[in-house]
Amino acid sequence: MEKVFYGGIELTKYITVAKGFTLFDGADFDPQFGDYSTSDGSGFLFTRKGVKKIPLPFYNKTGTFEEYDELQKALNTEEPKELKFSRAPEKVFYAIPTGTMSFEALVRNNGKGTITFVISDGLAHAKNSKYFEFKKNAQGVLEAEIINNGSAEIPVNYRIKLKHESGYVGIVSQYGAMQFGKIEETDLVEEKKNVLLAANGKGDFKNWTDGTIFYENQNKKVVMKMSADSSFGGRLGLLPANFTNTVNGAYFGAVKELKLSEQAKDWYIWARAWFETGLVSQTGAWCLSVVDSDNHLIAGMAIEKSERARNRALVAFLMGDGAGGSRVVKSIEFTPSVWVRDNPYSSEGRDQDRNMFDLRKQGDKVTYFWYGGYHSSFESRIKDKRAAKVQFFVGQYKGGNSSIPSLVTHHYLNDFSFYKLNVPFWRDVPNRYPTGAELFIDATGEMNPEEKGRLYVNNLLAPDDEILGTDYFKVPPGKTKVQLLVSSFAEVESARAEIEEAWI
Repeated sequence: MEKVFYGGIELTKYITVAKGFTLFDGADFDPQFGDYSTSDGSGFLFTRKGVKKIPLPFYNKTGTFEEYDELQKALNTEEPKELKFSRAPEKVFYAIPTGTMSFEALVRNNGKGTITFVISDGLAHAKNSKYFEFKKNAQGVLEAEIINNGSAEIPVNYRIKLKHESGYVGIVSQYGAMQFGKIEETDLVEEKKNVLLAANGKGDFKNWTDGTIFYENQNKKVVMKMSADSSFGGRLGLLPANFTNTVNGAYFGAVKELKLSEQAKDWYIWARAWFETGLVSQTGAWCLSVVDSDNHLIAGMAIEKSERARNRALVAFLMGDGAGGSRVVKSIEFTPSVWVRDNPYSSEGRDQDRNMFDLRKQGDKVTYFWYGGYHSSFESRIKDKRAAKVQFFVGQYKGGNSSIPSLVTHHYLNDFSFYKLNVPFWRDVPNRYPTGAELFIDATGEMNPEEKGRLYVNNLLAPDDEILGTDYFKVPPGKTKVQLLVSSFAEVESARAEIEEAWI
């Protein structure tokens, strides 16, 4: 016995399907033609399909007013509902009743009639969806083959889950293409940062080693070793008492050097100095320099006192020539006293946290710091030179005495930091579709029947992502290959096409 369901209600509780009922009522084909003004006959344009009607003949042997009312209640609707028949369990029609039942009473409440249903789209639809997974083809492109065993072209939904974020998603076939997001969106952008290569403070210079040649000026001879301690906040530059000029150099003293873990084209030094006399007659030399892998000076700073008759010293800013030479680009005379008003590298300067200095190289430009001001110089020959080593020299002039009364009382370096500048790195850019995002391209109106052809991201409508020209194409009966495209840096965890077959 045929069963009929409309809107989830079984109509055959109230009526019995009569002989002559059939579902093989074809579509209402309506070919369209156009007339030509210069020739006979008409030209074919296209064929449209009209609505499909399903007459349901029935009879009723034991009808009651209550059953009649229930039947009318089930048929009373303002929108199409699902119409299903037991003889076609795999199909469903979206129908709405039209006209009257044309009921003909036979005996008492018994009679016969016809209910006519109109299917506006003219199609029967599959009750169950079919799924087609995307897999990589021989070219590494995600591809799915959709098999439509129906007799009508149908829209396709797509579900995509991302394993790694993407800037765009595209679906392509021979029948059209759709795109969401922007192909040009990148995952990473190149930026620059400063990297700390060395940091020495509070007298901890254990990673500095004894040097044998001071490359800024090889007349600054090495005759012994210097050391460091943690006194006065830490200091490098301690020398033994009564060392002598055993090599007859223009200067004689000691060298410590730091081999950098990475070479640096652009760099920055931030440190503290202490250069202070106890007696007017004292002399001495202090020099910090940066050299390249060929041991040629790039830039540096020297503090020297060569006069015995007056308490005057020079801070000299040094520049290399790319070939081992050294020249003074600026010198400033000052009094190396204990007072910060005269000397930023004094005991009072240290106590007031004002004894810092810095050097910065950027391309062919070197910038030096003195007493709150900056002084820059340019040298094209050092533009591409890379710092490989830092050296520190402390010593005495030729003819001078290394004893405490004759050598500058304080000649130290501390709180030394070396930074590699403008180091390129890739910064991750949050993309339009993040890792783990679930995208649903809804061509059928599954999420909202009034809005077919929409993209949802994590169940939220994304109306601004659709690129102009997107076509929510349909697939005809047979086999159709579709490809899924994402950003080159993206990774898809899973993706599938979903269809509900339809029959004319």
